[in-house]
Amino acid sequence: MTKYPAGWHPVPNSDQERYWDGSAWTDAYRPKSGQISANINTPAYPQQGVIGLPTSGMAVASMILGIVSIVLFWAIGFIFAIVGLILGSIAIKECEPRGYKKGGGMAIAGVVCSSIGLLIWILIIVGIAASS
Repeated sequence: MTKYPAGWHPVPNSDQERYWDGSAWTDAYRPKSGQISANINTPAYPQQGVIGLPTSGMAVASMILGIVSIVLFWAIGFIFAIVGLILGSIAIKECEPRGYKKGGGMAIAGVVCSSIGLLIWILIIVGIAASS
């Protein structure tokens, strides 16, 4: 595996450089050396955005399924809660502080909401069993 030295490195197909701290890429960008820009975060071309990390689809799905599992606790919320819990747990790992995707907050929200949805189901089952 090739190790890049810490410092600024060119972003492919862009007029910017990104900072490598020796172990991971940071969120710091700047124009390539020798170029002058009024604002580093303003792209050179209006249709071109600043390159960033992609958002984890699993984190988004986990958050949605967690919310739905609370709202639809009476229907198929149990299945949504389990799937949301699994997806959220995987997404948290890929969104760690130096992970390769963003969306860690959504992943945590998905795990919390899915856990609440699962807890509601457990309380319903315990309540039904106790009343029988």
